[in-house]
Amino acid sequence: MGSFAIIGTGISGLACGNALAAAGHQVSLFDKGRGPGGRMSTRRVDTPIGQAYFDHGAQFFTERDPDFQKAVSALEAQGAVGLWRGQFVRIDSNGHQHTMGDEPRYVGTPGMNGIVRGLAAGLNTTWGMRVSTLSGQKGAWQLHLESGETIGPFDQVVCAVPAEQVSDLLSQHTPAIGEQAKAVRSLPCWAGLFAFEEALPIDWDMARFDGHPGLDVISTSVNKPGRTGPATYVVHGRADWSITHLEETADQIANLLLQELAALCGPLPPPLVQSAHRWRYARVETSHGPGFLYDGDQGIGACGDWLSGPRVESAWVSGHHLGQALSA
Repeated sequence: MGSFAIIGTGISGLACGNALAAAGHQVSLFDKGRGPGGRMSTRRVDTPIGQAYFDHGAQFFTERDPDFQKAVSALEAQGAVGLWRGQFVRIDSNGHQHTMGDEPRYVGTPGMNGIVRGLAAGLNTTWGMRVSTLSGQKGAWQLHLESGETIGPFDQVVCAVPAEQVSDLLSQHTPAIGEQAKAVRSLPCWAGLFAFEEALPIDWDMARFDGHPGLDVISTSVNKPGRTGPATYVVHGRADWSITHLEETADQIANLLLQELAALCGPLPPPLVQSAHRWRYARVETSHGPGFLYDGDQGIGACGDWLSGPRVESAWVSGHHLGQALSA
C-alpha cells in the first residue's frame, strides 16, 4: 500500500482520496482554504433576524454517472445532501421566462459545503495549509508549505486544484502535465451576496440569463433544504462582465449587482447583508481533456473539472477515476 498526498480538498480531490482510501492506501489531503468548500463554499453571516446562508459558488449539482449516483445516495442518507425542489428558469434577452428541465437538482445541507464535509468524513484532511512547491521523486515526495514547513515523504502526489495552480506546482517535475495545465484558461466570476428580511417578489428559485449584458445567474436560498434565517440571494456576473470589473473592490461590485437585482425586482428594501466575492478561477473556458492525467515515472497525477467538464459531477468523476486508476 502506498502513501499519497492530495493537494486540494474540493470535490475532485476528495473523490480521489476516497477511492484510494477504500483500496487501503494512506491518504493525506491539504488545502489552502480555511475550511471545506472551495467553489462549493457556504458563507454564513450574522444578522438581527438570524444567520444568513449564502451558497456563493456552485448553486446545485446533478447526478448522471452511476458511481456518482451511489455516492450522492450515501451522502443523502447521512444528511449531507438534499433534493432542491425549486422553480428553475432561463430568461432570454427579451425578458421572457422559459422553464428549465426537471432533472433532479441537489444541494449540500445545511449549506452547499455539506457535500464537501460529507465526502471528507473519515479522511485525513488539513485546511489552512498552502503548498508552494514540491521536491523529491517518486517514492519520496516532499511538500513545502508557504509557512516554511516541509511535510513528507509521500510515495505519490495528486494535484486537485485549478489548472493555473497545477501549472505552477508541477511544470518543473512533470512538464507534460504542466504544459497541458498551462494551456487551460479559467474565467472569473463576481458574486453578489444579499439578504433581506422577506423574500423578494419573484416566482422562481434560480434564473439563468441568456444574452444579459451583466447577469449570469440569480439564485435564492428561500426553498433550499436545510436553510434557515433571512431570505438570501446570490447574483453571479457574466464572465466577460467579471473580467471588465475584475480589479474593482468588493463594495463597488456589490453596489453594481444590487442595482441589477433592483432592475429585475423593482425597488428593494434595505439589505441586511450586502457584499461580494470574487472567484478568480470560476470555470474553464478551454477544452477539458482526458478526465485525469498521470505521470507514472514521477508518481504525479492531476484531476479536476478542468480535465472533465464544468459540472460538480464532472469534478467528482475525474477524481474518482484517477483514484481507481492509481489503486489498480
